[in-house]
Amino acid sequence: MGRYLLLFLSKGSRPWLILISLAGWGWLLGGVQRLSGPAFCGAWPSLGYTASWQGIEQVLLFNPPQVLLGGWTLMLLAMMPLLLAHPLEHLWRVSLSRRRWQALGLFVLGFGSVWTLAGVGLLTVAVGVRVLLGIEPLTALVGGLLICLLWQASPAKQRSLNRCHHQPRISAFGFAFLRDCLKYGVVSAVWCVGSCWAVMLLPMLAEQGHLLLMLLTMAWMVLERLQRNRVPQWRWPFRLRFAR
Repeated sequence: MGRYLLLFLSKGSRPWLILISLAGWGWLLGGVQRLSGPAFCGAWPSLGYTASWQGIEQVLLFNPPQVLLGGWTLMLLAMMPLLLAHPLEHLWRVSLSRRRWQALGLFVLGFGSVWTLAGVGLLTVAVGVRVLLGIEPLTALVGGLLICLLWQASPAKQRSLNRCHHQPRISAFGFAFLRDCLKYGVVSAVWCVGSCWAVMLLPMLAEQGHLLLMLLTMAWMVLERLQRNRVPQWRWPFRLRFAR
């Protein structure tokens, strides 16, 4: 696996994608406060208070949507580039030379749009769990980890991961070319969200160690993407071996 991973990272466009990812990580290191979990001033709030208009206003005061979305965008920039290696290289191969960059741009636009919408949903869950429901950070993280393990073991997860490897036919000319490239980005992102939403949620539930969790999450997603398609069925993400 290590040799294959090294070959994967050094081939074709991967070095450039690594540079883009490193730029994202650099921005994250410079603005790590954006990665903090949902905040609330003072003692941990009661559900009755946070469900009131006053409580919701205070939640939005300490968790401005534009700041949360800005942090989410940086997370995508840091964590997603290597997941796009195969789709982007497929577009590069099948597109006419004069339209390659247009194809890549449309794909990234579609892919990023879907993940931005997914981020709104995941951020809402994180804020709701941590603040509106008044669940303590450690409890929220443990609960998120259990949900993540359950999803990772499910047939739906494997089905989504398998679909991430699909490479559709791309038209060469006209509106069909534009439609196919944009649709490819959107569809790829939908299956990517289906595969990765649970692990992407974990760093947002943590009170500390966001960068470490993000790094582990990115490594896990890249290693998953290197696996071959498997029959969707219940299987644990880790094989537990017991000493004889």
